[in-house]
Amino acid sequence: MLMTIFALLMASLLSFFSYELISYFQRKTTIQATEFNLQLVSHIIEQDFINLSMLAMTSSTNSSTNRMLNEYFRSSPASSAMGAIHAFTSLQEDFRVNRSNGYVRRLIVTDNEDKFIQVDNSVSASVPLTIHNLSQLTGLFPDVSEEWVRIIRDPFSLTQTIPFVMPIYGDRASHTGTVYLLASTNIITDKLKGYPLPSDSRLLLTLGSNSYEIQGDRILPITASYTVSPYEEDTASGSVTSVSLLENEAGDRMISVTYPIRKGVALSQTLMKGQFAPQWNIWLLLMIGVCLFVLASSGFITVYLTRTISLPVEKLKKRIDKIAQGNFLVDRNMEWNSELGDVGRGINRLSQDIVALMERRVADEKLRQELEYRMLQSQINPHFLYNTLNSIKWMATIQNATGIAEMTTSLSRLLRSVAKDMRKLVTLKEELSLLDDYFLIQNYRYGNKITMETAIEDERLLSGLIPRFTLQPLVENAIFHGVEPKGGGHIRLSVQRSGMNEIMIVLEDNGVGMSEAQIASILSKHAPDPEGLTTEGMGLRNVNERLRLTYSERYGISIESVLNEYTRMRILLPHLRTESPGRF
Repeated sequence: MLMTIFALLMASLLSFFSYELISYFQRKTTIQATEFNLQLVSHIIEQDFINLSMLAMTSSTNSSTNRMLNEYFRSSPASSAMGAIHAFTSLQEDFRVNRSNGYVRRLIVTDNEDKFIQVDNSVSASVPLTIHNLSQLTGLFPDVSEEWVRIIRDPFSLTQTIPFVMPIYGDRASHTGTVYLLASTNIITDKLKGYPLPSDSRLLLTLGSNSYEIQGDRILPITASYTVSPYEEDTASGSVTSVSLLENEAGDRMISVTYPIRKGVALSQTLMKGQFAPQWNIWLLLMIGVCLFVLASSGFITVYLTRTISLPVEKLKKRIDKIAQGNFLVDRNMEWNSELGDVGRGINRLSQDIVALMERRVADEKLRQELEYRMLQSQINPHFLYNTLNSIKWMATIQNATGIAEMTTSLSRLLRSVAKDMRKLVTLKEELSLLDDYFLIQNYRYGNKITMETAIEDERLLSGLIPRFTLQPLVENAIFHGVEPKGGGHIRLSVQRSGMNEIMIVLEDNGVGMSEAQIASILSKHAPDPEGLTTEGMGLRNVNERLRLTYSERYGISIESVLNEYTRMRILLPHLRTESPGRF
């Protein structure tokens, strides 16, 4: 008997709490469903408002239409007709391509004096607009802005519209006129056709400080007075949605769910509290059967679910947290003989795959950097060696010049450096020594018509490291494409300190210079080669990319040039004294 009474008591308590719980969830579900419906409709309406705002702003601010309007407003009476045609054509084209142009009742731009242009969607259904009746438009004043804050009646067609007014800006942000857009209220009501609105609910619209009720295709102002207070029993799921309690003068209460369409514009739906209450008679019969069943089975189900689902899921969650923290060790204890065990096996495979992927990614990155370096290194054009051999042959044939020995010695050192020195970085002193050998050969080739000067700010800078064969392509470009077309010239190379731990190498020639297109192509990795960019120019690009791969994007070549005057190249390097492992 006592057990029966206890069971009945527990069943009654369970029924009561279940009823309250169902009421809570029904209320929450109703509010969330209303919020979702409002959000869905509001986003569609918002896009149309954005499109129409952009249409008006095209005339207001910097654009081709704005420029034509200002020219028309400033034009004299003799030339204003052509200016009006051009401005109207541009305005009409902006109107035509706008996706929401079907909701524009009329679009007017005026200088607030004696000039205006109108684009009208329904000319036949409207009284003609003239400069004499233009002032009848509500809210059309100079230097006034208004963005979707009220509903007015179009005085020329007697249709409900929402105005958007903003100044037209000219030079130096001066106000040269006003753009006046009237949007049909169908921009809102069209989206609400088929909206699931219960019979005892209402749709409300807020525009600025004005409130309206939406009834089918009509939007009517609300004349009744309501007291608005926060609804404390529940909250909205979205951060921008608000839930409030409305109470009229008669004491009737309803809940209002509000979703903002945009700043100053919001859509609301009212809910009566009766919509939240479950049907008691059906609920009572259902709860009697449910409670009897729950009393008998809840204990068993709780234990079973805890052992088969809750604990395994908790273990899986902890394992996933460890993986997120970087622990990729395999845990075989999660591979149960169940569906959750399949998940555990999948997590273990995922851990192994992540480890393999990271290792493969590191190896691929090292291989990519090595291949890029080798590719860039192989692209540096050594054709000057062939020119040198031809020069030696020519000199040996026609004269017994003492320069042959010097050229041969320099060439030997260059060939030895190319063939045997496999270092990627050499000291600046060694690089300048190779550059001297190269320039000696070229100087003989051009009959001493070119000169080169080297200036070192601090001898300690010569111990800094530089990628091998960095300066030779730069001097080669200065000779072949700078001073040679002039028949001779002077090259100056200076090494100086830049900042605390950087070296700046400046190479300047007084040759024919380079065009902006050539400079842009050399400095850009993906730019197409302009006409006239030869293999020497490609060599400069390769050197620049090699410097960036070696150090970072901060370092490399910058070029300054004036045609027929000079070309100045600056090479920025970090001041490194020992070659860093893994760096090019």
